[in-house]
Amino acid sequence: MSAPHTPRMFLPVAIISLCTALAQAPQPAPPPKVEIREIKALGCVRKAVAARCLLLVTLDGETTYSFIAAPKPELGTIVTIQGNAHQGSAVCKQGIQIDVTDWEPTGDKCTE
Repeated sequence: MSAPHTPRMFLPVAIISLCTALAQAPQPAPPPKVEIREIKALGCVRKAVAARCLLLVTLDGETTYSFIAAPKPELGTIVTIQGNAHQGSAVCKQGIQIDVTDWEPTGDKCTE
């Protein structure tokens, strides 16, 4: 004859079953870390503190971008730049760093 089952015997089994079910539950995917943002700006090319870097100060003076380009636009000229927000550590330590995909001179000089 077998011993009657008591609630105490089922408690450890229930706890183990619950823990196993929770551990196997699907986890939500983490949100994307950084969204790549395309940037297009018109402004005046200025010299940056870092040797290879240039600054583009928008014509309204509200925003400053830092970038590296080859060939380099002339200092003191107005250009249109296109690129993406830089991901990772920045070489240029001023303004918003972007990775320039294209730049084009407007033919105008900056006013001081």
